[in-house]
Amino acid sequence: MSTTPISRYTDFVKKRVSPLPPTTEVLEVASQETGFLLQRAHRRLRAALAEALLPLHLGVGHFAILGLLFARGGLSQQQLIEILEIDKSSMVYLIDELEKQGLAQRQPAPGDRRAYAVHLTETGRERLAAGGKIVRRVQDDFLSPLKTRERAQLNQLLRRLAT
Repeated sequence: MSTTPISRYTDFVKKRVSPLPPTTEVLEVASQETGFLLQRAHRRLRAALAEALLPLHLGVGHFAILGLLFARGGLSQQQLIEILEIDKSSMVYLIDELEKQGLAQRQPAPGDRRAYAVHLTETGRERLAAGGKIVRRVQDDFLSPLKTRERAQLNQLLRRLAT
């Protein structure tokens, strides 16, 4: 039986191309990588927080800004950008959204006519308090596989990496 160029190519492809590995096999390999695990944990926690904060009309970014304003008082947009490590256009959008909901307001920054400080409103404090309960519950659920000592150790290790 003679072979044709097409049959030789088909045989070549069959020998060279293997099917994709099963997802479980890929996950097993990927789960050995610290970066993959950090990214996966981050995505899962962020998704759970986003869903839980939705009834309050807050996203994770909104909540982070409200928390910083509560803890630190009025901050400039530039300070918020540096602390949260997000781009300027995203920060402007988030603060605009907070202002529309009456949760924060921009006020001229003392000593700098060009800058504005963002301040938490009373409504923002109330929404932050409600969101804080939700966030604590979600984080507790997320971290439930860890013992108290392990949670403290995780925080300590992440602090070393993040600062």
